[in-house]
Formats: sequence, structure tokens, C-alpha cells
Amino acid sequence: MTVALTRTGTVVDAVRRWAVERGNSTAFTFVDHDLDPLGVSVSITWAELDARARGVAFELRKRCSAGDRAVLLLPQGIDYVVAFVGCLYADVLAVPLFPPTGDGHRDRLDGVLRDCAPRVALTAAPVPLDLDVVVVGRVPPGTAPLPPWPSGGPAYLQYTSGSTRTPAGVVVTDRNFRVNVGQALTAYDLADATATPVSWLPLFHDMGLVLGVGVALTTGAEAVLMDPLAFLYRPSRWLRAMHGRRGVITAAPNFAYDLCAHRVPEADRADLDLSGVVAMVNGSEPVRAGTLARFQAAFAPCGLRPDAQRPSYGLAEATVFVTAADGPATASFDREALSHGRAEPQDDPARATVLVDCGAPVDQHVAVVDPVTGEPVADDRVGEIWVCGDNVSPGYWSGRTGFGAELEAPGLPRGPWLRTGDLGVLHGGGLYVAGRIKDLIVIDGRNHYPQDVEAVAERADEVIRRGHVAAFAVPSDDGEALVVVAERSARSPRDAVDQARVRNRVRAAVARHHDVRVRDVLVVEPGSVPRTSSGKLSRAACRDRYLAGLLPAS
Repeated sequence: MTVALTRTGTVVDAVRRWAVERGNSTAFTFVDHDLDPLGVSVSITWAELDARARGVAFELRKRCSAGDRAVLLLPQGIDYVVAFVGCLYADVLAVPLFPPTGDGHRDRLDGVLRDCAPRVALTAAPVPLDLDVVVVGRVPPGTAPLPPWPSGGPAYLQYTSGSTRTPAGVVVTDRNFRVNVGQALTAYDLADATATPVSWLPLFHDMGLVLGVGVALTTGAEAVLMDPLAFLYRPSRWLRAMHGRRGVITAAPNFAYDLCAHRVPEADRADLDLSGVVAMVNGSEPVRAGTLARFQAAFAPCGLRPDAQRPSYGLAEATVFVTAADGPATASFDREALSHGRAEPQDDPARATVLVDCGAPVDQHVAVVDPVTGEPVADDRVGEIWVCGDNVSPGYWSGRTGFGAELEAPGLPRGPWLRTGDLGVLHGGGLYVAGRIKDLIVIDGRNHYPQDVEAVAERADEVIRRGHVAAFAVPSDDGEALVVVAERSARSPRDAVDQARVRNRVRAAVARHHDVRVRDVLVVEPGSVPRTSSGKLSRAACRDRYLAGLLPAS
């Protein structure tokens, strides 16, 4: 069956349509690995989703006015989807979050509650909050006609991960949501075909919500969901959920693909069929060329097409999707020239920085702009990435600026443009992301991209845990100084860590590759380098902990 992307009307219109036309068809399947390590499928049909969402909507309307906020404090599962759709039905802004205990992010939760001032919490069980609480699983299905239907305005608040600052609530409208799903499906060659979303990503994360829920709601396709912890404990579960399915679209940060390449044993690959995977989106954190190659080598025998891996770029302020590549492609740029803002080809690996092509936008505009002058830069020049399109949010809930920039450039709209805060370069028709402006390390007038320093540092000594290294600048008497904090690999016992040896090796490697002195290198215990709620490395938080002396050595 070919799905029909809803291009007009609201998301509520689409769900009501599927409830009528495909009432007995499965809307969402949650593979529960707590009930059974092999996974137990729990499903809901479109008719059931419609009825349960009606029930939630009536409960919300008893407590809220249109435009009020309702925080979703539920674990991953069917009830999360029911709660989100219930908010859409009631014209109440959903605030996708996570259960208030057991996740180590209580400070972030408290900050979000202060910022959005919700009226209601939708939960799986009673919780001690100063809010009206609705336990979603106890709400009976609704049968009466809905209250006045939503107009298609603001639909939910997507809080950013907070990798470089305090999380901010992005206002996502109904149109933003629908448009961005359409842009993504077009980019990944699924606009006119059957799409099967398969996702373990948290539903409070932008990519998890749009892929895991948005694609199904707007196309009527079945989505297959699982818990993030189920994936982390056994990565093969994610791949097994794709086994034998057609038109699969899935997404994950780079670390997840590395985890699969390293931790899925040969026995689990033997009968695995990934030939129906159309798009494995790699985004949310820097995409690494080595990861793409390792993953393809590991799973090509399972039928994975070479072009199924789709490096991409996006951010919550643009709903999520901005650009996508047609397949894995890289470019080697001269490291010294790149530090001065020029992308010049370099064949010598010792002098090159390898970046991954994140492709081109679909039905939106991308420009690379000088962040100081606001003027577009030429191709092969580094600048700030700006985005303009119907998927771009109208702004933050708290009213921060950054969404209304204007641009004078032939062939491009005047605005409004979103200033992303990310650095990139347009090369050969593709967008190559270089890093975050706020993370950029500037020493002696030269720019150093932290991910490049981190990649060199993590290979300097066997006790360093790959993907868990943070490089940042701290103030010193002579200006900015470079610091590297690295977690100890779980495979290396604590007594194997020689801080002096690691410090010397990292300093030598970074000096050789980047011609910059590292002031300090610190090896810390696994889990000590802070990450955001969506798993991104938080260099700003790591820097703060380092300066406060809160990172004890391993």
C-alpha cells in the first residue's frame, strides 16, 4: 500500500482520516523488551488511537484552555503517542519530556517547568509535582464528538538539548511539523512510497518525535518503536526491528552506528535482512567518515545498500530536518587552511581534516554567512549556517532572538532566516558541517574545531574511551588555553591509567596534527564527561565542571 502524505489540513485532520479509512490497521507498534528480552510487540490501531486520544483531550479540556501547556512525563511507549495526539486534539501545547526520576536530568526538567509554566502533567503514574496530573493509562477512550478542532497553530514545544546553553523551548507549529515530515520523506526518497519508521530515539527528542511519531501521523504508515535503553543494552535489537521490513526509514546519532559495528556479534548478523532499509539517517552529532565505513563493512552482507546511509544535518529550531546526502561521501580539507576559514582540498592524511557531506536542503533554503558582517560567503569558505523555510519555528517560547535575520543575496529570500550557530562550508553542492561557533577554540588567532582535536586525542592512548572526549578552551594568563578531558575506557582498569603518560601522548599527538599546545589533559571515570538529554557531548558543561574542580581524575 502506498501512503498518502497529508499536504493540507492539520495533523488532527490526518489522524481522523486514518481512523476512518484505516481504522483496523496498526498505527504504532512498541517492541517491549522489559516483558521479554526477545521483545513483545504491543500495538494500537488507528481507531484505538483516535478513541484514546479523544479521552485524553476531554480530560485536558476540563483542566486547560486552548494554548495551555501539558508536559509529557511518560516512558517510551504507546501511551506517549496517545498523550501527544490527545494534546493536539485538545489544542493544548504538548511539551515532550521524560519521567521525572531515574534519568539524571532533574535539573533540566525543573528548568523546563519554570520556563513553560505547564497546567497539566501527563504521566504513567501519580507523581509529586505541583501540577494537575492525568495518568494516561487510566483515561477511558472517548466516544463523544471532539471539542472545537484546532486551527493548526502552535502544536508543541520542543526543548533543545542544551549542548551549549540552557535548554530553550522551540515553538513548533502544526504546519512546521507537517512540512518538515514532507521535506524529509522527499529527501529520503519516500514521498511517494510506503514508509516504515523504525526508531529507538527518545520521543522527547526532535528527531525521535518527528521520525517515530510524525511520519506515521501524517502518512498513515505503521511506526515501530522501542525504548532507548533496550537499544543501548543490546544494539542488535534495533537492527532486528528492521529485519525483513520494506521502505524502512530510521535515524540515530553517529555513536549508535559505531556501537552496532562494534557490538553486534556475527551470530546476530547471520540471518539479518536489511535489504528493505531505504534510509539510515545519521545526524544529531558530528558524522564520522570512519563510522560510515565500519557500519557498511559490517552490515553489507545483510543486504544493506551502500546508499542507505544518509548523513544529514538538522536542528530543533528547524523542526529537525534541514539537509540530507544521497549516500556516504567525504572530502579532505587542508587543516591549516580550514582553521583560517578556507576549505582547500588536501590529499595528505597527515595534513587533512576529513568532513562528511551532509547533502542539500529540500523545499527550504540554506546559506553560509559571515557571522560578523551578515554577508553570504562564497563556496569553499567557512561561515555560519543559516536556514529559511516553512519548517523553521516562529521562535522560542521564552522570546529569545535568532529567527528573524535578513539576507541580501541573489536567488535567496530576504527572510526570515534562522541563524543556527553552526559553522559549515558549501562544497561541490553539499553542506559540510564544521562545528559550533560557541565550541570553537581560538588560540593565538587560529581556529581549532574541537571535534578534530578530540578525534586525535582519543587515538593517542589505549585507555581513552572513544567518543567520550571533550576539548575546550579555558582562560589563562596568556589568553585562551586548550584542555582535553577524556573518559577512561571500561576495558582498561583504573590502575592502568598513567595520567602523566596519557598527558604526554595527547599533547604530542595534538601538537603534531594541530600545531597547538594542550595545557592540561585529564582522564576521568566512565560517565564523567557530561552529555545532554539526547546524548550529545556538552563541552560547555564539561568546561564548567573542569573549572569548578568537579572532575576528579581516574
